Formats: sequence, C-alpha cells, structure tokens
Amino acid sequence: MEFSCATRKSDLEKLDGKEFDVLVVGGGIVGAGITNILSANGLRILLVDKGDFASGTSSNSSKLIHGGLRYLAQGHLLLTRELLKERNYLLNNLDFVKKMKFDILIDDGSWSRPSLYFGLFLYNLLGGKFKLPHFQTEGYSYPGFKGKFTYDDASTDDALLVIHNVVSSVIQGSTAINYLEATSFKDKDEKVETELIDKFGNGAYKVTSKIVVNASGPWVNVAYRDYTSRQIENMKLSKGSHIIFKRDKFGLNNAVAFRSHLDRRQMFIIPKGEVVIVGTTDRFIDNPGESEMSEEERNYILDSVRKIVPSLDQKEIIGSYSGIRPLYGSGDDPGRVTRDFHIDITGKMISIVGVKITNYRAASRKICKQIGTMLQTNIRVTDLPKIVYKRGNEDPLESALMKECALTVEDVLKRRLGYYYNKEDQGKPQVKSIEDRISRLNNQ
Repeated sequence: MEFSCATRKSDLEKLDGKEFDVLVVGGGIVGAGITNILSANGLRILLVDKGDFASGTSSNSSKLIHGGLRYLAQGHLLLTRELLKERNYLLNNLDFVKKMKFDILIDDGSWSRPSLYFGLFLYNLLGGKFKLPHFQTEGYSYPGFKGKFTYDDASTDDALLVIHNVVSSVIQGSTAINYLEATSFKDKDEKVETELIDKFGNGAYKVTSKIVVNASGPWVNVAYRDYTSRQIENMKLSKGSHIIFKRDKFGLNNAVAFRSHLDRRQMFIIPKGEVVIVGTTDRFIDNPGESEMSEEERNYILDSVRKIVPSLDQKEIIGSYSGIRPLYGSGDDPGRVTRDFHIDITGKMISIVGVKITNYRAASRKICKQIGTMLQTNIRVTDLPKIVYKRGNEDPLESALMKECALTVEDVLKRRLGYYYNKEDQGKPQVKSIEDRISRLNNQ
C-alpha cells in the first residue's frame, strides 16, 4: 500500500464537496487513535492536521509510557491503574515500546524513603506485579545523595506511535491528509460544513460531515470558538520543555527520576539512543504556538540536573524541544491539575482535552462510543485500536516517504526516523540525500 505525496495529491483532487461520516481535526495521538477505531468499523473518515501528523504535543513529550508515580502520590489511583494497564498492553504488542528501568533518587530535597517504598510497592501492584522495592545506596555520588529505588516503566518513539495509527487507519479505508488546515465550521443541512486550506498552496476545499471531532490539542479552543463562539472553560495550556544532551557526560544505564532542588517538582533523565533527554518544565502559557524554549526554562533544567551531574556544561547541549499540554481543571499550579481527559459535546462537535499518550487507546474507545451514540450506530471498540501497519525490511527512508506520507526533511528526521531525538548528529548528514529524494518524488 502506498501512502505518499502522490496519494495525498490524489486525495486532494477528489476532496472538494465530499461527504464523510466523521471529520477528525488533529493528527496527534488521540485523533489518530479515534480514526483508527472508526476506520476499523467501516465508517467514512477524514483525518486532517494543519501540520504534519504528530507535529504538536505528540512528538514533543518525554517519550515515556508510564502510570505516573506523581499521579499516584496525588491520590489518582484509578487513573494510575488505567495508565499501567495500557502501558502493559503497549509493551506486549508494539516492538517500538520498550521496557525501561528507572532509578528514583533519594537525597536531601526529595521524597522520603518510607513514602517512596510504599508508593513503589503500590505502583507495582497496580501494574500487576507483587514486587517489593529494594533500596540501594550505591550508583550516584552527588552531594546529598542517600540512595535509590529501581523500578520498571517504558518508553517509546511517541511520533512513531501516532504514525502507525494513522497508516493503520488508511489501510482500513480512511483518508488522512497532513498539512491541511481546517479554518471554519458551520452547521448546514443537518451536517457540518468545514473549510480546509492546503498549507502547500494547492487550494481550498469544502467537505461535509455528520460529526466533527476536535482533537486539535493545544488549539482545541480555536476550532471550538469558530463553531460555538465560546471557549471551553477550565482548559489550560501547560508548557513542558526538554533539553537533549550528549550521552557520554552522564554514563547512565538506567533512566533517572529525581526531584529538582529548585522547586521539588519531579523530573526525568532519559537515555535515548546516542543522547540523553532531560525534562520537563511545567508552566501555564496563553499561546498554543509558544513552542520555543525560553532562557529561563533552559536555565531551570540545567540548574536542576547539575545537582546530579555538577560538571555538565552548555556545550553538551545538542538540542531542545517543547510540548504544549492541554489540561482540564482549576488551580494555579500546573502540577496539581488532573491529567485525566475531558470530553465536550456541543452540537455536532466533540472536543477532547487532556489525553495522555499512555492511555490514548482507552480514551479513543470512550470517545468512539460517544460518536456511535451521536450517529445512532453501534461502534465496535473491543480490543481497538489495533496497529495493522508494520514497516518492512526496506530502507527506513523509503518507508517514511512512500508508506508514511513524510513530505519534508523535518517530517523524516523528527517524526518518522526520530534522529533529532536519539542521534548525536540529529541526522544532519542525511539532510541532502533526503532533500534530493523528496525533490525527485515531487517532480514525478
């Protein structure tokens, strides 16, 4: 099956005036998961994103699949249990979700040893294992270090998880078009008419659908306001930034969870291929497009991690990235706002806020049940969504361009091959060959 710039062009040529059962706006993890389920049910689905698939929050996370020890500490037992159940499923069914060991550090500014012992025991139990935590005093030697516990969680290539869901939905009959922005929505003849603009300048289109799923992540209120002239109250945007370092300065085998000595918030040091990712910040912002890391955020991460690696220098920084998390809840502390998700149904638009990548399957099932009720049809959700796409043995660049609809160099390096996040050279030596290959495809 081909899913490329050529099939995208063909889909656009047939798009204007077309009718769908559901239009999904937003090609992040929740939009991709919903589209995958609905496609498996034989519905006529159009998935669009104003950028590339997974180009927002879903490629700018900490790359973790986990239950969230912090959520457990806040008393969210049911949420933690659901997340751990989904973590176990993804570990058992996807080869790009990998088990990762974490050292959680105890020092003079961290959690207490008894509370961590009980918390990790409960965390293991909720994850399906009766395992007593084991305290160790070796492995780290920074000032104030008292010991560590080691526990199991998982990591993934977050963008690749999205891409596999998108391609799986296309295999099952959906239409998915990246770089196609939904600019306006209005009710018309018992349906919603949506205007779409091709970001590459190839035209404007109108489609109709029985339902619009607004899964546009940080931009969810933009679409919601256009359709309702209101905004979703209690939706907040939290910015999480990360720095990518050279790995040799850290000498880690395991990932690390620790508390910043600056404000006691939980942070991670995550080995990833040839690099180490450190994050994350957590602060409210107003603009969903505020994706650049500020100097303040950079200094916060550097100062926090220097507690553990005092000799760390800015010269070890390879890159950085920021993700904007849409949250639903009240309060002035982003760390205290619940990480559970919220569904708003207004007219023929379903808007979703706050789905985590770990529980995207459970969230997608719940949302698809709501869609079934609105369409007055039975939507099968058991054991869905499933990944039915798998890369073959061909060159990964060939898969990215011909089967996963990568259109730009950034699509390839960041969201198909992940070199930006796991290689010390970030794939820069491959840029020219990728540009040449894309140019040849566009001129065919």
